[in-house]
Amino acid sequence: MAVIRFTDATQDDVEAVTDCIRAAYAKARSSIDDLPDVTSGLAQDIAERHVVLARSDDGLAGVIVFAQQGAVMKVINLAVSPSAQGQGVAGKLLSRAEAEAREAGCTHMELRTHRLMQDTRAIYAHLGWIETEVAGISVAMRKNL
Repeated sequence: MAVIRFTDATQDDVEAVTDCIRAAYAKARSSIDDLPDVTSGLAQDIAERHVVLARSDDGLAGVIVFAQQGAVMKVINLAVSPSAQGQGVAGKLLSRAEAEAREAGCTHMELRTHRLMQDTRAIYAHLGWIETEVAGISVAMRKNL
């Protein structure tokens, strides 16, 4: 696997982040009719939340959007470029967010994903996340710190 470098996103990265997220979700979008648009509001996310990019020599490998809410670090979005999938990029991005959560004094992390995204749910479970609720199209997950 290529060396991954982390950088904080800037407004100049909105188009590249949008492209990465669209590509990452393309397969799921083709089979899940009610998958919400997860690319809207990226400029605002970059302005108001923490958006970390995983870059390799091949370009943008992935992105994670997260924000602290009290003692919880919420993962808003995580996407890995199809060309970088299966190379541990998601785990590295989540580890980066987890380290920041610990440093901020958070007790746990939370996220939501679509209930039909079985591969995504399996990745999170492999990385130590537990499902805490399944309701409608949504699965809530948590990782204690």
